[in-house]
Amino acid sequence: MIAQYIKEKGMQEGIQQGIQQGIQQGIQQGIQQGVQQGIRQGVQQGIRQGVQQGIQQGVQQGIQQAVLMNLEIKFGSVPGDLREKIGAIKDLARLKSLQKHSILSSSLREFGSILEKGEENGRIS
Repeated sequence: MIAQYIKEKGMQEGIQQGIQQGIQQGIQQGIQQGVQQGIRQGVQQGIRQGVQQGIQQGVQQGIQQAVLMNLEIKFGSVPGDLREKIGAIKDLARLKSLQKHSILSSSLREFGSILEKGEENGRIS
C-alpha cells in the first residue's frame, strides 16, 4: 500500500512537472513565433514604405529636372537661387504647376514672380 502510494505520488508529480514544462515550452514557442512574425511584418511594411517614398522622390526629382530643363531651353542659364528654390519644393501639385509655368512664362523674371507668389501663399513645399 505504501509502495502504491509512492508510485501514484511520483506519477502525479511527474504529470505536474510535464504539464508545467509543456506550458513553459508552449509560451516560449508562442513568444518566439510572435516575435518572428512581427519582424517579418515590420520588414515587409518597411520595404513597402521605402518603395513608395522612393517612387515619390523619383517623380519629384523628375519634375524638378523637367522644370529646370524647360527654363534652360527657353531662357538659357538658370540662376542658382532659382535652382535652389525649385529643388526645395516637395509638393507634386506645386511642381506640376511650375512645370506648366516654365513653358508658358515669357521670361525668367515672370517665372520667378510666379514662384515667389507660391512661396508667399505658403506653397514652398
